[in-house]
Amino acid sequence: MLTVWCVWWRDPAHPDKYSAYHVRRLKRTVAENLSILHRFVCMTAERVDDVDTIAPPVSWPGWWQKLGLFAPEVADGVNLFLDLDVVVTGSLDGIVESLGPHDLAMPLNWAQSGHGGCQSSVMVWRSGDMTRRIFDTFNPAHAYWPPRNDGGRLWGDQEHITRCRDDGLIQVYPVPEPWVKSYKYHVRYKGLPDDCRVVVFHGEPKPEDVKESWFRW
Repeated sequence: MLTVWCVWWRDPAHPDKYSAYHVRRLKRTVAENLSILHRFVCMTAERVDDVDTIAPPVSWPGWWQKLGLFAPEVADGVNLFLDLDVVVTGSLDGIVESLGPHDLAMPLNWAQSGHGGCQSSVMVWRSGDMTRRIFDTFNPAHAYWPPRNDGGRLWGDQEHITRCRDDGLIQVYPVPEPWVKSYKYHVRYKGLPDDCRVVVFHGEPKPEDVKESWFRW
């Protein structure tokens, strides 16, 4: 069975940035937009009513906890990950099916920050030796929070996954470009594109700060 994942880490400096509401809302919108039989699981140290949870296998902070999804015996079979601050706007079936015979599918990164060529707000993967390399090769010395880019450190999990790709350790198959869009770059001023399935609210603003006709937070 497909497993749909999210990760909730409570930042001591901003403890109210995300909440159990974000987790439950994502679970509901996934159920409304995914016809494939699935279970929804949140990786978190917190309790979330009406949601299956597992404890993180590592104590890495912030977005670094996403890499724990690739740790041994965490995610079996085929998996879909979504960040808590995405808005699902269409069927997720095609995104899952875009994995095909491949082991990992992600959108190409459109962010102007330059922090990695892969966008990890949406990931589809099949557990196995290849995707485990993402976890096995990570150096926890990079897991700073707030993130740092000095001294050759990586800024975030996307940079690590991109480095694994560029070093030939993994292969990343692109999720079709029309299906995952940035609110800041693609939607904010031009409206919701046709056939967009997921809108990513990376950075600011967050969905709760925005009023749009195509979603209700």
